[in-house]
Amino acid sequence: MKIAQGEIWFADMGEPIGREQGYRRPVLIVSDEHVNQSRFALVFAVPLTTRERRFGTHVEIKAAETNLSRTSWAMVEQIRAVSPQRFEFHIGRVPDETIAEVSTLLRRMI
Repeated sequence: MKIAQGEIWFADMGEPIGREQGYRRPVLIVSDEHVNQSRFALVFAVPLTTRERRFGTHVEIKAAETNLSRTSWAMVEQIRAVSPQRFEFHIGRVPDETIAEVSTLLRRMI
């Protein structure tokens, strides 16, 4: 399975604990090709939500641009390492500008 930065996949994120995002949901791949194809067999993904909360760490992802059924928000503060074995199917891809916005937020957060 080839996974690329900027793609949206449907994934089973498992049972959440506390404020973690979990369950079955779309995720945005934010790691680059070097990580995605490495021997680690992990990718960095950001879970999506359809609830607009106006948080400064959320990035809007328009349904019309991505094959999502509804406009969603990438919850950048919820980034996590995920095994590709959790991925069920490919949904679509975000515009390059969206990945740039997510990357900028990640740099600010760390």
